Amino acid sequence: MDWEIELIRLFYWVSDAFEGGGHLYAQRFNKNNSSMGLDFLDEEALTIYYYGIKSRHTTVKDTYTYARKHLLGWFPNLPSYTKFNERLNFLNPAMAYMAQLALKGNRVPIWLHEVHAGSGFLDAVLDSMPIILAKGGRSDSAKVAREVADKGYCSTKKLWYHGVKLHQLGICVPSRMPDPQCLMLSAASEHDNTAFKEQIAPKFRGLRVFLDKAYHDEAAAPMLLEKFGILTEPAHKRKKNQKELHYDQKLRNTEVSRVRQPCESFFNWIIEKTGIQVASKVRSLKGLMKHVFGKLTAALLALNGI
Repeated sequence: MDWEIELIRLFYWVSDAFEGGGHLYAQRFNKNNSSMGLDFLDEEALTIYYYGIKSRHTTVKDTYTYARKHLLGWFPNLPSYTKFNERLNFLNPAMAYMAQLALKGNRVPIWLHEVHAGSGFLDAVLDSMPIILAKGGRSDSAKVAREVADKGYCSTKKLWYHGVKLHQLGICVPSRMPDPQCLMLSAASEHDNTAFKEQIAPKFRGLRVFLDKAYHDEAAAPMLLEKFGILTEPAHKRKKNQKELHYDQKLRNTEVSRVRQPCESFFNWIIEKTGIQVASKVRSLKGLMKHVFGKLTAALLALNGI
């Protein structure tokens, strides 16, 4: 059956990823391996988790229940839910590694380089979305994953929340969602423009990046072009004491919004596919990393046809 082929293909991908370096992120230094239930392989745990997410089971509990009912013949040594969840939390560094591998599978088509050869710039879009651990009044007292998460404001949703931001830079491809080339987490309070200038831009060269108002920084534009070869095309925002945008600025914003629309579609797709934006049931840093990187990996594998 098709689902069986998909499950086998996914298990082979996870096994190859482990052999290629993922096992280094799941090293154990405990002699009492029997107490850890290692007759149930790490590759099996990750395969079940990714397959559950791809099958629209957005929580670990739902995934485990599905596996217990329908996949026990494939995974006869499936442990209790508590042990299964502990194993996934332990494997969160390996999930981050696998997310990077899955991201590398999204290669920019060669013909697209040829189309933009004359200008020297590939068109790209950049945007961010919140991953919410707590919102509204609860965001003030939330303490989950304080190592990476804090309180911030999402202007799109007009919402104060405690959590992190997921930034996505993708190469524009006609008639489809952008090919993601960089996915990065930052604290909710960190300004989008700071994350772009300091952490994303240094990784790329030769891009024309369409940005929303949050990334508008006229002073930094010459530096980005000279140092990294990145041309920024931000949406205009009103300056101090400017009542409304000029007509040409409005037209430019409309053009930028049109180019950026596929990036928003990518976020909408990944939210619908994985439920990544809602992390209200996460209770620890390991749980947050599992939530984010596990769901990102499953979504990227789906894009790659795995």
